[in-house]
Amino acid sequence: MRCRVGEGPHAALAEALNTLAISLDARRTRPHEPFGVEVLVAQSPIMMVTCDASERIRFMNYTVPGYLTSDVVGKSFYDFVMPDQVEMVRSHVHHLLRTGEATGYEIRSSVPIGPEWYGVKLGPIRAGEQIIGFTMSLMDITDLKRTQLRLEQSNRELENFATVASHDLQEPLRKIQTFSERLTAMCAETLSPEGRDYLERMNNAAARMRKLIDDLLTYSRVSSKSQTFLRLDLAEVAGEVLGDLETAIEQSGATVTVGELPSVDASPMQMRQLLQNLLSNALKFRRDDVAPSISISGTVDPDGRYCELKVEDNGIGFEEKYLDRIFNVFQRLHGRGKYEGTGIGLAICRRIAERHGGSISARSTPGQGSTFIVRLPRSQTSSR
Repeated sequence: MRCRVGEGPHAALAEALNTLAISLDARRTRPHEPFGVEVLVAQSPIMMVTCDASERIRFMNYTVPGYLTSDVVGKSFYDFVMPDQVEMVRSHVHHLLRTGEATGYEIRSSVPIGPEWYGVKLGPIRAGEQIIGFTMSLMDITDLKRTQLRLEQSNRELENFATVASHDLQEPLRKIQTFSERLTAMCAETLSPEGRDYLERMNNAAARMRKLIDDLLTYSRVSSKSQTFLRLDLAEVAGEVLGDLETAIEQSGATVTVGELPSVDASPMQMRQLLQNLLSNALKFRRDDVAPSISISGTVDPDGRYCELKVEDNGIGFEEKYLDRIFNVFQRLHGRGKYEGTGIGLAICRRIAERHGGSISARSTPGQGSTFIVRLPRSQTSSR
């Protein structure tokens, strides 16, 4: 239907209405676009939902399994969240509505059919500068989550096994060392030089075995979920580690310089272990007749999300072609005769860095020293 356009004062309005009518007719009669966004949304394997600022569902590209569209649209989407997960989900939604920052989380399905777990991504819907709602994209992650849960169970079982095995292995070692000490105290004068040599070797072997068991147990426990992330001043942690290594530093004549270090979210015990292993490594692999000079420093990325912790020394160094090898368990570049150890220290450092969502690497030149670089996120948004 068209307006008749005359010459009166409403002629311009009638002409504008006619133009709008033509536009609407063209839109209604436009053929369906087979490759358009409507098809993409309708056939997407990802559930797409829009909600208003009152947190009510306004649109879904397909319904929750077991529900009609009329059962879902207009309802609070919290009606479709497990009761024990409502507060977690609400905190993410309110953060997005307040800041406009996209966020995400994992959630169990509230219905007995369909996927068991979803990975959810939230994004803001804006009208100008105002946030008027948010989008939700839900992807089926059931298989991934089941695999993750199986791995976590396997890790717990391995940790329990390591603890039991450690105890069972430590007990006979204690007996060997105890009776060896008694033999030394009671019979040392009557033993031949060869007998005393055998006894000393036995003691040394038992001590190395105990150290190896302790290090393996430490390595197995690094990924434990029970570790709590706290805000740590790495300068304070470094000071505590230097106190623990005071005797070793004095005996080697080392100079240790600590620069400015940032604060990070981390496990206190593991950060202390990381620094102690790196400093002990620098003290151990020193050049003959050259006093160790070690520096600890830190920098923060321009965006403030990551920091780099560097431990630099003037020791014997190593060929960088062995870089990947030195962070593996039991890998040694030197014989035990000169440099004692189990070959697990740097492997523990790598596992700690990865446990915190970071990484570790190194630069080195033989005869000139090494620099170990640990890259860590400054904040931990979730338990790892």
